[in-house]
Order: sequence, then structure tokens, then C-alpha cells
Amino acid sequence: MNPKIPFHNKEKNPVHIGAVTVPAGETRMVEAAYVLARADQQGRQPQSSESTEWSLEAFVKLKQDEEIKQLPELTDDQFAAVAEYYENNQPPKKLEKALPIEAGARAAQKEADDYVAALDAMSKEELQAELLVQAEDEGRLALAQAELSKRQSAEEGEE
Repeated sequence: MNPKIPFHNKEKNPVHIGAVTVPAGETRMVEAAYVLARADQQGRQPQSSESTEWSLEAFVKLKQDEEIKQLPELTDDQFAAVAEYYENNQPPKKLEKALPIEAGARAAQKEADDYVAALDAMSKEELQAELLVQAEDEGRLALAQAELSKRQSAEEGEE
């Protein structure tokens, strides 16, 4: 099980961190991996082509605190390039600890996204069965419950 840490939502709208919805201006305990993967996701804007081009050479010249701060903002390809670079070159101490954490957060986010896509493809009956199957996994159970709730709200809206 992933450790939980407090996440404070500074946005005007609710933020979804893994299976937890954090209302605007409130703090909730959420799995650390999801915070790293999605922190401020709603506030991030994709880099435009007009912005400065990212380069590995420029990235590795940054101070390690700045590198760590930018890790969640990197694309998967950029992160892979950084990880490969530091496999061949000794990373600074703090970054050495941050790289596997970020890799784990990305893997957890991909797994959650894949699971949500699988839930979306399920029938209502399969989704009900999934609730029973995932009773021991808090994160997956919450995702399945959210999908079921979303469908029930949609059905009520059609009536």
C-alpha cells in the first residue's frame, strides 16, 4: 500500500487525486504516488511550441532542487531520457532518491488510467461485480464506485 500524505487544493474547483476528490480550499490525505503524478494537473498548461525547447543538456545543468521540481512536468519521453542519462552518470543525492519515486508515480498513474479505461468499457453488471472483486483495494474500489456513481447520475439525468 502506498503511503498517504496531505494534499491541499489551492484551485477554485475540486481536484481528483487518484481515488480522492479534494474540494477547493480543503486538504485530504491521498496516496503519495498520485500526488506526484497529478499535483497541480489542472493548473498545468501543455507547453506551447513557442516556449523554450526542452533539452537534456540544459536539464542536467539545473540545480538538483530545480530538477526534482521539474520531474513531474516532464513528458514520458523526456523523463525516460533523464532516467537513462542518470543510469550512466551518477545523479546528485537528492535526485537519486527522487527518480525512482517519480518513476513509481508515473507507473501508478498509468495503472490507474488503464484501470479507469477498463471500467469505462464494463457493463453495469460487470461494474457491480468489480466492486466485490476490488473490496480489499481501496484505490481501485474508489475508482469503481466513482464510475458507477457517474453512470447512475447520467441515468438520472436522462429521466
